[in-house]
Amino acid sequence: MVNPQHLLTFTLVARLRSISRAADALHLSQPAVSGQLRKLQSIVGEPLYTRHAYGIELTAAGQGLLRYAEALRRIQAQTDDYIAQLQGVEAGNLHIGATSTLAGYYLPEHVVSFQQTYPGISVYIDTDHSHALIQRLETFDVAMIEGPLPHGISLSSQYELRTWVIDEVVLVLRADHPLAQRYPRVVPFNVLGEYPIIWREATSGARQTFENALDKADVRLPVKIVVTGVDAVKEAVRAGLGIGFTSFCALSHAGPELVYRHLGHLNGICWNLYIATPIKPLRSRASQAFIEELERKTTTP
Repeated sequence: MVNPQHLLTFTLVARLRSISRAADALHLSQPAVSGQLRKLQSIVGEPLYTRHAYGIELTAAGQGLLRYAEALRRIQAQTDDYIAQLQGVEAGNLHIGATSTLAGYYLPEHVVSFQQTYPGISVYIDTDHSHALIQRLETFDVAMIEGPLPHGISLSSQYELRTWVIDEVVLVLRADHPLAQRYPRVVPFNVLGEYPIIWREATSGARQTFENALDKADVRLPVKIVVTGVDAVKEAVRAGLGIGFTSFCALSHAGPELVYRHLGHLNGICWNLYIATPIKPLRSRASQAFIEELERKTTTP
């Protein structure tokens, strides 16, 4: 039989990608954590991870086991949360899954506000692209994903998905760029091909939204420069490598060197941001409180 504590230790090692850091977090010795992992691997019958200079990397078997181990971790967190609720203690855990854009530009103010109200609740945020978050939905208390949604998405009856924010994907340019000078508010799609485009990674919701808008406008643009993350787009544009696109909210604190323009028309390109959660009867107290925080202080472009 698998020891549940060994599975919980395994989830922490996988999250931190380090046995030593997991040992510190658990207040255990490194040999004790390594011993738990060895026993777990012995039961499974094949390696769960490999060691690299940059940390632990899970094998295919480890990735498969992690899904079940994370489900156990979530159940434990909900159990702890329920007991804390019965005891009238403001304590518990909140595990949020979010895309990098949401985690970097939308969640911080809400997490800060939430922890000011509930200082006893520990918040953990994992980042991944929308499709991966949906596949791992059972491991999160709240998942924050960006549209367009993966084709053929289907959630179990225990989960619900709803729109949280309707944002805009905008063109980002240097303030001295010819397009910024020529078009003070709206840049037509058909002139974008005159300049190099800084593209986001293929799994980016902003990129997929941008590509859908280009298809509707019957515009084809070459993909020659691809970077990962919003910050990389902004810095590439700032360096003069080309023009880019990003969410409106992500341009906050971008500095006077960068400006934005609507794409195609004044209403621009609509970009939906979603919340995926267990249905209300299955939510932990912490997740329900956080959802109420999100709904109370919704970010708007």
